[in-house]
Amino acid sequence: MSPPVWERPLGKLVGSGGFAAVWEIAGGGVLKVAHADHELARARLHREADALVSIAAGAAKRGMPCVPIVEGHGVFPDGRAWIAMERVAGTNLADLIAAGTLRVSHATGLAIGIADALAQIHAAGWVHRDIKPDNLVRRTDGRIAILDLGLARKFPDDPDDPTRAGVQVGSLEYIPPEQLLDAASVDPRADLYALGCVLYEMCAGRPPFIGDANALERAHAALRPPPLGALAQVPAGVEALCHELLAKQPPRRPPDAATVAARLRDTGYEPSLQRQHSMSTIREGKQPVVLLWAELPRVDRSLLVSLTGRRL
Repeated sequence: MSPPVWERPLGKLVGSGGFAAVWEIAGGGVLKVAHADHELARARLHREADALVSIAAGAAKRGMPCVPIVEGHGVFPDGRAWIAMERVAGTNLADLIAAGTLRVSHATGLAIGIADALAQIHAAGWVHRDIKPDNLVRRTDGRIAILDLGLARKFPDDPDDPTRAGVQVGSLEYIPPEQLLDAASVDPRADLYALGCVLYEMCAGRPPFIGDANALERAHAALRPPPLGALAQVPAGVEALCHELLAKQPPRRPPDAATVAARLRDTGYEPSLQRQHSMSTIREGKQPVVLLWAELPRVDRSLLVSLTGRRL
């Protein structure tokens, strides 16, 4: 993939997803360019720029904002939309999780940072709708930056939301039940559910639900996740809050991100005793062994995390 013509030299391709590609700008920053030249792509990148600018403006008096700073945005002559923005320096949370289950104190600290960042986004009147480890970066100073606001929605009303009726948006491992039903009407509590999924994964090494697309949709809509304490040693307060965040009905979740951050700060880091499950089937003598063999075209991070999270 060749870089577009830009006013400053462009370096390497930083990343490419289903919607856009991101190029390094010489001297600092990145350039995000939509793959397609149709109206929906332009609307999504314009919306992302609008969200980034308004969130940064609202957070200016509180120090560094929780989103990349926008340098400019527009449309190339060929019709593709672009945004030039800050390149956030730090470590992606997906990489941190893939490296191994985090200490509970580390996971709790990261969750506090995510909740603080979400409080900024929600205070500016936006819902992110795609909170997941890949979109979260721990800056070098420890604060959390949230990336990729292409799916962001204004609340309470957003008549210009480009989300089409009946079209699912978001990542299935972290998607709240109400977003499966109607992505165009969710409020900030949808992001809190996704935060609960991320907190669960940071502690347990796997998301609350695993499986194919159909299995994940059914699970988010109707199933309870395994108790966090059954997979990891966490304080009772952390486990309780995590499962409140994962409530199927939004009113049963904490009221806002600031409340989540405050409760996490009040939670001790000493792990409670891990639940002891019945081991009556394990006795002396021969035991069945199951071997799993899979050939994959590439390494699948989510599959590896799921397997290691089960402590096989």
